[in-house]
Amino acid sequence: MMNKTIKDLSLEEKIGQLIVFGFDALDLNDHAIDLIKTYKAGNVILFARNVESPKQLFQLNQNLQKLALQTHGIPLFICIDQEGGMVTRIKNGATYFPGAMTLAASQKPKHSYISGMLMGEELKALGINMNLAPSLDVNNNPHNPVIGVRSFGDDVETVSKFGIENIRGLQENVIATAKHFPGHGDTSVDSHLALPKIDKDFDALNALELVPFKRAIEHGVKAIMSSHINFPAITEKGLPTTLSYQCMSGLLRQTLGFSGLIITDCMQMKAIQKDYTTKKGTFMAIQAGVDMVCISHAKDLQVEAINYLKEQVENQQLSVEVIDERVERILAFKDKHIALDLNSTYEDVAGLVENEASKEFTLSVVRDALTLVKGQTITSLDQTLLIASEPISTSIADEDDGKDSIIKSVKKACPSIDTYKVSVGLSDQEIDEVVEKAKDYKQVIFCSYNANIYQNQQRLIKELNKMENPHIIAMRNPYDSYFVKDIKNLVLLYEYTPNSIQVLIEYLKGQIKPQGRCPVSL
Repeated sequence: MMNKTIKDLSLEEKIGQLIVFGFDALDLNDHAIDLIKTYKAGNVILFARNVESPKQLFQLNQNLQKLALQTHGIPLFICIDQEGGMVTRIKNGATYFPGAMTLAASQKPKHSYISGMLMGEELKALGINMNLAPSLDVNNNPHNPVIGVRSFGDDVETVSKFGIENIRGLQENVIATAKHFPGHGDTSVDSHLALPKIDKDFDALNALELVPFKRAIEHGVKAIMSSHINFPAITEKGLPTTLSYQCMSGLLRQTLGFSGLIITDCMQMKAIQKDYTTKKGTFMAIQAGVDMVCISHAKDLQVEAINYLKEQVENQQLSVEVIDERVERILAFKDKHIALDLNSTYEDVAGLVENEASKEFTLSVVRDALTLVKGQTITSLDQTLLIASEPISTSIADEDDGKDSIIKSVKKACPSIDTYKVSVGLSDQEIDEVVEKAKDYKQVIFCSYNANIYQNQQRLIKELNKMENPHIIAMRNPYDSYFVKDIKNLVLLYEYTPNSIQVLIEYLKGQIKPQGRCPVSL
């Protein structure tokens, strides 16, 4: 596919291959053009801000690849965090895939494989060749603010089984990325905001956090993303794993035998930026053994990091041999896994992307995941009040735009139900108003959303639980009954998405019964 080898590349072009940059536009803008043409950046990460429609995204990716080939003759890795569920970047028109915990709650590993396969097929059709998913974090901390339903569960075997099947499906078409190595599941701190610390000994990590990654390596996962977490048992000097030679080269490369691509989580996250800065962190990550450094947003930080790497080579603090070793691996993976057809049009792939069978499959998975944890199902809608919020981004990873609305959908589909919209972070006054209104109804339904984080929702649940017939439907994290032990009736849906809203309506109408199983202990 490529005419260039590492011998043909200048130092600037080699450094560019180590960089994964993001930009804020729906088409090529000055930021993207300058990073590729002037700074020779060799890889891109896309977010929801880059996606308006499948057709627009297809054209954007074509334009990015054309510019890269014209500039340095090497195709781009075009990456995206398309996990499904609450971390979904491509929405309008394409398939809305289920998230990890939804897949696990369906109890069917084959669902995870098919979902990965269909997702990879769509991504490839749209011009994306590397998916920064799935999450292989074992979410065994109910207070976790950033992973939660992005994990397949709190059990090593479940995470491993469903994760490997998802990777197997994805890698029929794109590179899958197991993340966040060596595990972000047992944190109560979001690494977007600060540096978490997991103070377990190696034996404990080896028996839990590392297991899904070891299994994924054995089954041929092509990329692994590092986390920005301090694990004293496997890192030196309090370093985040991303910057640790002991972890990236010693543990991941030498001990676990991983020979694929190592990519970092975003180097603008506070876990890196606060103590190390993005530019120094980029240098330290490359020294530690990382292949590709992700700087997702700010152009000034991307340019600083590129220039800093060049300075370190000139100052003999970073050897060209180290850079060459990383770049040779990147080029080998590009040569093997990127096949471009820059003469194709969106119409050539529209049938793959806008596929009704794929959409029906994903909806069926969410139906299978609907879980009754305790109490009774809803059997009547007589004199019923439904209380719900609209989703908001709980962490930077979410990027939720709040356009999906339970209230609007229920009003349309179930006009006999009265609805009441509340904010996610309920005020005490809101709670008092809701409770007063709820007294006029035989049955009250509250659709909670991350009550483990927005803790006033727990107070509302407790107040509603004093009533005759309260039903709690958790639309994201399933931990509501972990924090509120005496919930009378609890149903789980694991994600606030168009599919889960549709399944919620089917459940309210009595058209379906819960069949799923919760993948975490409550």
